[in-house]
Amino acid sequence: MPQSTSSKTSAPPKAIAVEVVPAQPTQADRDAIAYLSAQANRGFPGAAYLVLVNLKVIPPATSEGWALYVGDFCVLKHWEYKDGIYFKVFDPQFFAEHKGERLRFTQDEKKFVDTGLKLMAPASVSKPVSTKARTAAGKAPKLPRQDDVLKK
Repeated sequence: MPQSTSSKTSAPPKAIAVEVVPAQPTQADRDAIAYLSAQANRGFPGAAYLVLVNLKVIPPATSEGWALYVGDFCVLKHWEYKDGIYFKVFDPQFFAEHKGERLRFTQDEKKFVDTGLKLMAPASVSKPVSTKARTAAGKAPKLPRQDDVLKK
């Protein structure tokens, strides 16, 4: 029996919603924020912005995965959660640069499937605040834990 020569046969994920939720950074996130802040030579807020892409059905893991793009930006790291996939943003400038850009999937970097969804900035993008200033004011940001956001 001849083998199929068809590749890239899986159907694209069907995204039904996108939401941006600021959350408490994990220790690894705090390390990444410190590194990226130093590289950019400017402060970042002490938040991990979770970009939640809700999928109608979570596709099974295969060798024919789909890459996620925001406009022409390839999201190199994204993870699965109970309602779909998510990725993290540490620099709020990302939202300014990509606001309103379409979320797309591709398997071959040539043909893209538009989800019909656009990236929006979170309702409130925090300004950088030093730990010393937060302590002096007696206020730490009241952000949900990432685990709690991903369980919703």
